[in-house]
Amino acid sequence: MFKMRIVRIVSELDFGGVEKVLANTIPSLQNDDVINVQVIVLGKGGVISSELMRRGFNVQVLGANPRIPNLKLLFRLRTLLKIFKPHVVHTQGSEANFHGIWAARIAKVPVIIGEEIGIPNHHSYWKWIFKWVYQKADYIVAISEAVKKHIIGLGEVKNEKVRVIYNPVDLAFNKQVVNGEVVNESLAFNKKEEDTFVFVTTCRLVPIKNLERLILVFKELIFSNLGKNIRLDIIGDGPEKEKLEELVISKGLSEKIRLLGFQTNVIAFLHESNVFVLPSFTEGSSVSLAEAMVAGLPSIVTKNGGASEILGNSESGILVDPTQSGSIHKAMQKMLDHSQATREEMGLRAQKESLRFSIDSYIKKLLEIYKS
Repeated sequence: MFKMRIVRIVSELDFGGVEKVLANTIPSLQNDDVINVQVIVLGKGGVISSELMRRGFNVQVLGANPRIPNLKLLFRLRTLLKIFKPHVVHTQGSEANFHGIWAARIAKVPVIIGEEIGIPNHHSYWKWIFKWVYQKADYIVAISEAVKKHIIGLGEVKNEKVRVIYNPVDLAFNKQVVNGEVVNESLAFNKKEEDTFVFVTTCRLVPIKNLERLILVFKELIFSNLGKNIRLDIIGDGPEKEKLEELVISKGLSEKIRLLGFQTNVIAFLHESNVFVLPSFTEGSSVSLAEAMVAGLPSIVTKNGGASEILGNSESGILVDPTQSGSIHKAMQKMLDHSQATREEMGLRAQKESLRFSIDSYIKKLLEIYKS
């Protein structure tokens, strides 16, 4: 029986959107009878790589500097690919695309797929570099129509080479399991009425997520609603963590804003929240938003990039201009003023819309490209 060998190449495998995609899909993609998947991490591993290895999946962490260009890394990849002899190489992210696609072409891999995981901010030099790299790939996966439009507009790739596949989310994610028992799979806001209204965001703590502005807007929201008890939970880790912690303290918001760090059980926090908010300067296709929709949360998200495509026609969220504090403030105030019934209706529509992002649907579309 023919057994397809697939190599997935990523820059890092700690936590974040790309990492969640691999964590959600590698177990479903791996089929010992017909498909073997090998993951190569160019730089550092972490939470997700350790978890996949613990579960018996093939993950090799190179611990190299993935910064473009690293010729030593390139030829190391070429050697590994010649040993693995994959039928398909699928790379994700700029550093992985540059080194992985090039190495796969040198190693004469039959099918080479690159994936653009966000809205790239490439200047003229980098546009030419990635145009050259993408010419060596058979297909380029874009995680939203917005990403596809952007990379085509940059002149990096032709329209006929791009395939749009939205990031998947585990639809069972909404089931909170304690001691082997499902204890909560209801809508997030169908909890007992409480005094505290909670906004929540889950993301990497990096500048593009626009969290500094969100914190400052939330301070103004507090003063606009002195009669209400509101809180902002920020879940995630990253290079901006200390800076954000200092901002919260300096603004006297320690009792109103919680920076909770990386959490393995995000669903528990979503179930304790009322509204998801993510005012990023741009989003390619937010896994965090899709998870919030699965959990039944209405949302406030950036209008830039592919977030609006995730919401679809569900009318379950409010799009905001991430550069305008007033736009974010107005949306948060509107969610506060909505009745619980209105937010519940929005959450039900969000859950229905989230069915589009099942892992099975993602794997089916991916395999169509792998086998082409």
